[in-house]
Amino acid sequence: MFGLSDECQIALFAVQNGVFIEFFFSYKKFPLSLHAIKNRLLCRRMNILKKIISVASLAVGIAACSTETPTTVEGGSINGDVEVCFSMPADATRTTIGDDGRTTHWAQDDKLAVWAKNASGNFVFRNTTFTLRHFSDSYDKAFFSGSVAEMAEGDYTYLLSYPTPNRVIGTLATYNVAATQSGKYDGKYDIMIAEPVTEGSLTTGNMVTLNTTMRHQMHALKITIPEGRNLFGARFTRLEITFPVDVVGDVTYDINNLNEEPIYTNMSNVITVENDEGFDAGDDIWVFVLPGTVNGDVSYKVESASQRSVVNTYPLSRTMAAGHVTPIRMATPELYRYTSFVLSEGVNNLGENINSFQVYDKDNALLASFARNAENKYEFGFEGNIDFTPWHNTDLRLVIESEHAIVETTVHIGTIDHSHKNVLTPFVVPYLFEENFSGLNTSWSDMMTSAQVAPPKTPTTRDLSSMGIKAGWTGSHTGGEAGNAMSVFTRVDEVLLAATRTYGRLDSPQLTGLKSCASVNLKVSFSYSGGRSGNEAYSIIGVFGRTTTTGPIGARAKVEGSPSWENITDYVDLPTIPLTGSYANIDQSVEYTMTGVTSACRLSWIVMGSGKTSGVTNGNQWMYIDNIKVQIAK
Repeated sequence: MFGLSDECQIALFAVQNGVFIEFFFSYKKFPLSLHAIKNRLLCRRMNILKKIISVASLAVGIAACSTETPTTVEGGSINGDVEVCFSMPADATRTTIGDDGRTTHWAQDDKLAVWAKNASGNFVFRNTTFTLRHFSDSYDKAFFSGSVAEMAEGDYTYLLSYPTPNRVIGTLATYNVAATQSGKYDGKYDIMIAEPVTEGSLTTGNMVTLNTTMRHQMHALKITIPEGRNLFGARFTRLEITFPVDVVGDVTYDINNLNEEPIYTNMSNVITVENDEGFDAGDDIWVFVLPGTVNGDVSYKVESASQRSVVNTYPLSRTMAAGHVTPIRMATPELYRYTSFVLSEGVNNLGENINSFQVYDKDNALLASFARNAENKYEFGFEGNIDFTPWHNTDLRLVIESEHAIVETTVHIGTIDHSHKNVLTPFVVPYLFEENFSGLNTSWSDMMTSAQVAPPKTPTTRDLSSMGIKAGWTGSHTGGEAGNAMSVFTRVDEVLLAATRTYGRLDSPQLTGLKSCASVNLKVSFSYSGGRSGNEAYSIIGVFGRTTTTGPIGARAKVEGSPSWENITDYVDLPTIPLTGSYANIDQSVEYTMTGVTSACRLSWIVMGSGKTSGVTNGNQWMYIDNIKVQIAK
């Protein structure tokens, strides 16, 4: 139970960054008498509890502490345990803050850890959980129940601690005073150890009252923000306090020997209060710390979801005694004029994790560089009153590096909120290579006529960069529809079983997203379908592979009808190409894995007409291609 008195009150004043701050410290030794709260707090607590606790739950609680014999199996109790009960005076200690903001009381379902040793000094049970079930009618006793093995008649020494420990070895109980707390009064940090008490055995027929006093081990800070002193200007959800000494961490007590000094491990000198409801002027913030002496500068700052304050610092020399409360009247620091941008990685289409990335603005100025982190949060910002108007609704360019690749993407900024944290839409890590031909700015068709296929069959081969797509695309006998897709043409001319065929070809840019030293496996997918005109006796054959030849490439086989193609390797035949498609109906898709691919490679597609008739005839066929996606294969 933390208590305050009027006997010892110290006021401490400080001025930091023009902000006037007042601190008040008050102490009173534990324990506080029940008389301090009985007239108002207990009466109010009784009314509240009577509304909350139903008749059914009270009946269950009373039954748990009754003298009824538990169910037995073959002469023994179930699992060898019986449910027993003991009572404690209501003023022995408490765990929930009262209406006066100074005193505490037991809360429903509070749990104690209990040890019991017999007259010989041997423990009959250790670290057994007993739960608060109900109060007496007059609220002067609290009843706790738990399950233990049957105890022989006699006197036992009982040891108690609250709450139940995080871990226990023998009688060494370890608790954690967390570095991040909610700011609300939380009994789990109000660690208490009871003075050993000797009473009779716990049995179902014997109600034992443990008249012990539980000693509070922690120190509490009650931070109040006076009216008009929230200089931050908004409700804040995070308060960070940095002390000159460690104040939180794990603490271990020997329950069997309270004279032993506690052992401290995993310590920290920083406390963070985080609460989604936030705090404002008039609110109280509760923080539990390990007892000790603070002598040095204490600094603190606050944050909301999108803003942060400056850091205020003040000197403090004070002993923070166990079982005491230090009330502090805290003016918040002022708003920090800092505009930041927060990036995070969204969908990754590259096929392998990114290692780092750089951020450039619309004028190609480098803004920030980041290495990949587990938090997936990348923040950079600017201090002061900066005019961000020229940045509104522009894009940031990101250059992303992985083990084998360097690729680029953009993130849209939108309207910038000055002096706030601007969280941008998670960026998408792009494919190593992707093309959906939406950039085509014209429609054309290099469909052939018989004159074009007469010897020497000169192909119509060209650089397609002027069509609005990425530089490096080339084609022979190709076509396209603006903003949509590409097509590759082939033709068959036949005179009395002598067929002349012209092929179409499409080649992508080099895969320069790969590092020059990389050799990787790639997963390539694309959509396709086909169409025809003229004699319907002819079908179409499609081939997909790769080449390292640069520039426009003619679509000819080394030998007419030969399966060996010029300037293409590792190729595969596409599945049957239906000739009923259109630019609006490209409904077939395939996926291939290519091995040992380097940055010099290009993707290649070749089509040729197939079949013969017994007369003089001809026909054109073509393949549509769209939605090309290339990823690094794991």
